[in-house]
Amino acid sequence: MSDPVRDAVIHVAPGDDAPRVAGVPLCVRAILVLQRAGITRVRIAGGDVPVDPRIRTTVVRDDAGWPVPHLAVGGGAVFDVAIAQALATSSEAVRYEVDGAFVELVTGAAPRRDLHPAHGVLVAASAPRGVVEQALLRGLENPRDGYLDRLIHRHLSRPVTRLILPTSLTPNHVTILGVLIGIVGGLLLGAPTSWGVWAGVAALVISGVLDCCDGEVARIKLSESKMGHVLDITGDTLVHVSLLTGVAMQLGRLGVWPGTPTLWLLGVGVLASFGAITWSEQTEVRRHRVADAWENRVLEGVLSPLTTRDWYVFPIAFALAGRLDELVPAAAWGAQGFWVAVVVLVIRVLRRA
Repeated sequence: MSDPVRDAVIHVAPGDDAPRVAGVPLCVRAILVLQRAGITRVRIAGGDVPVDPRIRTTVVRDDAGWPVPHLAVGGGAVFDVAIAQALATSSEAVRYEVDGAFVELVTGAAPRRDLHPAHGVLVAASAPRGVVEQALLRGLENPRDGYLDRLIHRHLSRPVTRLILPTSLTPNHVTILGVLIGIVGGLLLGAPTSWGVWAGVAALVISGVLDCCDGEVARIKLSESKMGHVLDITGDTLVHVSLLTGVAMQLGRLGVWPGTPTLWLLGVGVLASFGAITWSEQTEVRRHRVADAWENRVLEGVLSPLTTRDWYVFPIAFALAGRLDELVPAAAWGAQGFWVAVVVLVIRVLRRA
């Protein structure tokens, strides 16, 4: 099919209006997912049109006369955007079905292929709540996660997110709580005792876990917002500043404050690194025109994650080792190596793009 499908029909059977998934009515969830997949008109067959301020696509009650092609959604299906987009852009009639829950591309042509989805999330709403939530959580992989998030935070955030989902806590509540704990953790790195430093490390880990949870809760509840994005960025900045403040407190206590040349070198390195990684992100589409470029793999798999919370590892490691006096010089020279590496790799790829 030359153009993506823009119409969908949700078949609502008796009882399908009642279930909620992570607090969101099942029919509303289906509409919001279809909306995000590019569907501009949704017809409700066998049920009433739900009202929700997040619904921007056209939704009408229509029990017959559906256009061809269209996506057909079983009223008991819990699915994600990946499933809807795959079907909306398919060149043939395909039906995905799991335990009676289905999403189907209806083209009016035969034959239809019945498949189990290889990617995305499709699960029956009648399945146990834990099964549904686990399926949705598995569909939330973030390719831009840093090493700490992949190795530690995401493994801890999933069970915590499942505890949060049935509560009245919003993603913004989780963000604020995580930021407050992170600020305390950062300042505790300046504690005069080793147990205080360890408590700071534990608080920073908890903050990182909650920072993953807020996004998971928002995506599962389909409640992402601009305010949440602003809170997330602002909160990350406050935690970063508190961590650096804690480091400065320790350096002052130890009497090993770095000299002015070292601080200038660090400042230049930080600014240059920010500019270099921003340039890398802005040229991402152009860079990816070069198939299988090893430079892209290094930029996005090795260097880019270092701009996330991963940099916490360095001040924490130096603090626990009692060698914070060596941190700033190491960071100053490391920043120079970072931005030079990014610039060289981007230039190498762009020359072949």
